[in-house]
Amino acid sequence: MLRYMLCAVIVACVLVHAQGSDALIDSAVTLYETRHFNSENLMQSYDILFDIVENEPQNLRAHYEMSKVCFLLGDVAAEKKDKLRLFEEGRDYGKEAIKIDDNSAPAHFWYMVNIGRIGQTKGVLNSLILVPEVKKEINKTLKLDPEHTGALDAKAMLFYELPGLLGGNLNKSIEALGEGIALDSNYTLLYVDMGKVYIKKKDYEQARWYLKKAVDIQNPTYEADHVLDDKPEALELLEEIKNK
Repeated sequence: MLRYMLCAVIVACVLVHAQGSDALIDSAVTLYETRHFNSENLMQSYDILFDIVENEPQNLRAHYEMSKVCFLLGDVAAEKKDKLRLFEEGRDYGKEAIKIDDNSAPAHFWYMVNIGRIGQTKGVLNSLILVPEVKKEINKTLKLDPEHTGALDAKAMLFYELPGLLGGNLNKSIEALGEGIALDSNYTLLYVDMGKVYIKKKDYEQARWYLKKAVDIQNPTYEADHVLDDKPEALELLEEIKNK
């Protein structure tokens, strides 16, 4: 009887600890999702997640959220060396998340995003070297979650950025972005990237429509991304093509 009571106590303690970790991760997510109100929120999110992954090395969600936060911090870092350090850290957390659960779509996605950014930061040659791995991780994410709009956007932009001889295809880019918009019509990055594709096709009327849509959406799925990145980029692109 005592043995069963001890087991029950241990299980209860584990559950309480797990629930506490989930609540902390939720607060970290809220912080990075509100970074447009206070830029310090992003670093606070990092600190919370860092403590969790240090104390819970098998916590899947903490690892892939940490991978995302490292990417976000790297994106706003001023110096190239700081960007690389953060993207590499994000890559490592993503890789660890994959080790914890190879069937986690977010783990594969944020691992892919960080390795893609490492290539971009190091230059064109490094980007091309990493293309096979990026492509593999995009496909893996979409196999695990066919409705992953972030992976659909990444797939589209790979078709957009690659030369035709290496598999670039603007029509396939439009197809992937259209699929993403059908799944989430308030995801503003999809409209910005669709605008870029149509600019590359020199279809400026279509480009303007998508870019204006990115600016005008009232309830963006990712408000911080919309305020800090998508809307400013859409306005900049609209200015660039205003006489075309």
